[in-house]
Amino acid sequence: MKNLKYLLLCLIMIMTTTLTIDATEKENKYILGGKLVDESVVGEELEVVDSKEENYDLEKFFRPSDMAILNDDNLNILKEFYNKNPYKMDLPSKPFRSGKDTVVNYFNVLREAANPTEDNETGCGSLGEAKGPYPVAYNFLSKSYQKELPYNDFLDSFKNILHINLIKVNNVAADEENPNLLKYFVELEVIEGSKEDKGVFAYYYGYIYLDKENDGYKIVKMNYSSENYLCAPYHGWAYDAKTFVEIEYGNWCSLIDGDVIVNEDGYEKRAYYKDKDDNEYYVLFYELTNGVDKKIADYKKNKNNQWEVIYINPEKCIQNKDSGVNEKQQ
Repeated sequence: MKNLKYLLLCLIMIMTTTLTIDATEKENKYILGGKLVDESVVGEELEVVDSKEENYDLEKFFRPSDMAILNDDNLNILKEFYNKNPYKMDLPSKPFRSGKDTVVNYFNVLREAANPTEDNETGCGSLGEAKGPYPVAYNFLSKSYQKELPYNDFLDSFKNILHINLIKVNNVAADEENPNLLKYFVELEVIEGSKEDKGVFAYYYGYIYLDKENDGYKIVKMNYSSENYLCAPYHGWAYDAKTFVEIEYGNWCSLIDGDVIVNEDGYEKRAYYKDKDDNEYYVLFYELTNGVDKKIADYKKNKNNQWEVIYINPEKCIQNKDSGVNEKQQ
């Protein structure tokens, strides 16, 4: 009996340790040099959009990108640093003159980099610049980020990634928690390796945060989410700017009085609305390659008739309703 109890105790300890390790690995998973953040998915219990409606176009969710490639500069001034020691590198300051320069040049360096796995069958021989650019790209990270992410872990985050196209980059409003950091939205078109004689396209979007370091701007953190191509066409309202605002800001927060008007300019969408006191707002969205409208920031018109960034979290409205608190976020 004692032996049985001992075996059960050992089994529980092993299972607990395994779960802890697994949770830690998921929490700290990196891709493309940044943390991989799970994208929130609308639950099955939420209302789905009727795909039979005349004006509801499902086809856009299945089409790949036709966006221009933005990281098309070869940056010859950095070629001499390829394959060098990532911890003993003094790069010229020109690629880091502004936040946007740093972001675009980071992907200029990485465009032709490739880190295939042993079982990769994609391509026919050597791929691009192979691993040569990675030490240079690593030096686009700030000293603080390098302490958090050692070079070998940075390199592993590109495992099986064979080509990167930057297709969207925009300076966006700072986070409420990080008001002093520059924040850039990016969308990436990536060719990933496969065990078959083919590559596969994958799309990622995310945010890159930068701060001043010495004479330029360096990356202090990055978060990416992968794009899902089979959620939006089959499930829910949360992937469309207009219905997103109507439900989350109207139904959840009781903030809307009147109609929601969406103005589109390329992949940028602005959903305008007013509250019962006639205050004017808009929510900024970017349409991703998979057709999903992704919320970027909230704006409200101030007393000087200027748009200023505000922070609204509609999920708190639901939490407040559930707890009996009647609080409007403005």
